[in-house]
Amino acid sequence: MADTLTIRIGPRQRDALGRLAASLGKSVSEVVRDILTQALEERPLADRTGHLAGRLTLSPAPGDAFRARIKAGNWRQ
Repeated sequence: MADTLTIRIGPRQRDALGRLAASLGKSVSEVVRDILTQALEERPLADRTGHLAGRLTLSPAPGDAFRARIKAGNWRQ
């Protein structure tokens, strides 16, 4: 490694990192490097949000109050 980076984290984060590192069989430093690499990776929006496709469910009732307000304010009626 070329450089050392010092950060301040709370005890809860430190404990969580320790548990994650132990469960993965890695050092805390390795886990933090992996997290940073993943966070800094430039990926298209579709790649980062693809897992959300089909998760949004809208109200099937056409008479709900929100839709009525939108329709009432629609100038193209």
